[in-house]
Amino acid sequence: MRLSLTASLTLVLLTPVAHAAGQTKDEAVTIGPWQVEAAYKGQKFERCVMSRETADGVDVRFTRDAEGLNLSMRSPKWKLGRNKSYPVELAAGTSVLKADVEAAGDAVSVPIKDDRFLKSLKLADGLEVRGEGSTIQVALDKSAAGLERLESCYTKNLAPTETNPFVAPSKKP
Repeated sequence: MRLSLTASLTLVLLTPVAHAAGQTKDEAVTIGPWQVEAAYKGQKFERCVMSRETADGVDVRFTRDAEGLNLSMRSPKWKLGRNKSYPVELAAGTSVLKADVEAAGDAVSVPIKDDRFLKSLKLADGLEVRGEGSTIQVALDKSAAGLERLESCYTKNLAPTETNPFVAPSKKP
């Protein structure tokens, strides 16, 4: 009986690991409140995205692509000027990054190029986005693991895929 109980527990504990290892490119990985997934245009890899929604209904996304890391936020409640920029302060732990966010309709985005701020982002419990009108609070629980997974997603999908040597490559115009 003890042997069957041990075998059952082992199977239950290893099933999520086996599922994650066999994950296809179309599936998202959940890390705490974050969803990490690769984005493709047709068959071509473009970027990896880590996203979640705040308690206030703001969609928060960290995107990793050839340009680097980018933070974007969207809310249906926002009415922003198209192609307008707004000054903000991003605060994570003791690190503050002053930037101008680019707006488009109901969304803003800003590249994260500062390595010191990125390290603070991984260690902090929360991110404050301070604009002139208000402050948006983003809980960063499990963000270190999520950002690590985001980077590995990008690196893994950027690498050339193995081809089948027994099948002629397709010839697309």
